[in-house]
Amino acid sequence: MRRGARAAALALGAMLVLAGPAQAAQNLLDTYEQALRNDPDLLGAEAEAGAAGARYRRARGQLLPQLSASASYSTVTQDQTFERPENDGATGADFFATDDGATTSDQQSYSLDLTQPLFNWRAWQEKDAADADRAAARASLSVAEQDLIVRVARSYFDVLAARDALRAAREQRRSIRRQLDRAEAAYSAGLEPITDQQEARSSLDSAEVDAITAENELASARDALIALTGRSPSALSGIDVDTAVPEAESPAQRDREAWLVTALDRSPRIASARASWRAARQRIAAERGGHLPTVDLVGSVGRQEQLFPIGGGQANLIDETRSIGVQLQMPLFSGGATSAAVAEAEYEAEQVRLDLIAARRQLIIDINDAWRDVDATRRRLAALERAIDSGRTALEAARAGYRLGNRTILDVIDAEITLVQRRADRKQAWYDHALARLELRAAAGVLGFDGLARINARLHGAPAMAGDGARG
Repeated sequence: MRRGARAAALALGAMLVLAGPAQAAQNLLDTYEQALRNDPDLLGAEAEAGAAGARYRRARGQLLPQLSASASYSTVTQDQTFERPENDGATGADFFATDDGATTSDQQSYSLDLTQPLFNWRAWQEKDAADADRAAARASLSVAEQDLIVRVARSYFDVLAARDALRAAREQRRSIRRQLDRAEAAYSAGLEPITDQQEARSSLDSAEVDAITAENELASARDALIALTGRSPSALSGIDVDTAVPEAESPAQRDREAWLVTALDRSPRIASARASWRAARQRIAAERGGHLPTVDLVGSVGRQEQLFPIGGGQANLIDETRSIGVQLQMPLFSGGATSAAVAEAEYEAEQVRLDLIAARRQLIIDINDAWRDVDATRRRLAALERAIDSGRTALEAARAGYRLGNRTILDVIDAEITLVQRRADRKQAWYDHALARLELRAAAGVLGFDGLARINARLHGAPAMAGDGARG
């Protein structure tokens, strides 16, 4: 994903915050904007990309001029003893006379040293390897950005699906309770056997179990969304089962081979693996550079001053130096360490090459799986549309038959439960289809903020968590 798309998402999030209470329900883009700021995986990928950029600048710095300055100041005190031969005139004995003295001088020096690499094969190859690593890290960041979109959508839809399951369970429970009340009234009036009442009560107990399970699954899905965004939303925008339709697809979007070609060309996972392989080959060349000489241009400018006493005064000795030249260093023998380093780099490069092959094969599998998921969920949506229509007809027939006495209360309950479940299944299929399309685009490396925005446009402001209605 381009940084511009991320900036657009953050800007949109800020606008939604400024909009205030009018934006009651949190939608998919709101959730994504929160995850951008809080997801550890994405933030970690950004940090790694930043570190890779710093490593490249450090490697490039080895080829640029190296300039250093130094200065020193010292005070030198010298104690001196002078011995000279003397003769005692009275006794004629010879001896040495001594004269003691001390001198103190101040010394200060300054120097400026410059080194410019002229030929350093290892440094050049390390710079190129760091550049390839930087490209790999950027591609991995793109993978993390697209993966975040998929994870946000999946977690968001998990909450909606769990909400739908809870609503369906509560609706089934209310419906069964109404039928139970009718069965009890009919039994009290002697119009129906007790078996209808017992069957309805058994169905109510099962519905209670389903509602408890759905409540727990909703809480778990909600916790997963909070872990992703770092915030606890009060409501989420959902979909209307009667108006939600899958996004239209062009013939090209249904062409699996076209998706494979696009993926092999644009997948950031493949781009990252290719860059890593390029970096590994550069490291082999860098290690081979351990056998080659290095040539540097070196230059220096220095000044040294020494202040010392002489006679009755002081003298200042100034020494200035300037030098420029070429320095050659030639490795002769390293105990086999350089050859071993080359072999190690070659083995590591082979492993990276095999990783690239594995990544390509896995990409083909991912594209095929995602394409099949898109196709299957699209067909499942169409089938559920027909199932809902037939479910309505079956419910009307069951109610009519119950009124005529040729259908039992259990038949009505089963028809109501089936219709409610089919409506929930259709929503689940819509979530699955939308998610499958995102996963297909992510596998191909073309998923961006716009893909999420198109799905978000199909949501409405119905609450999906808090205030979900009476428990019934």
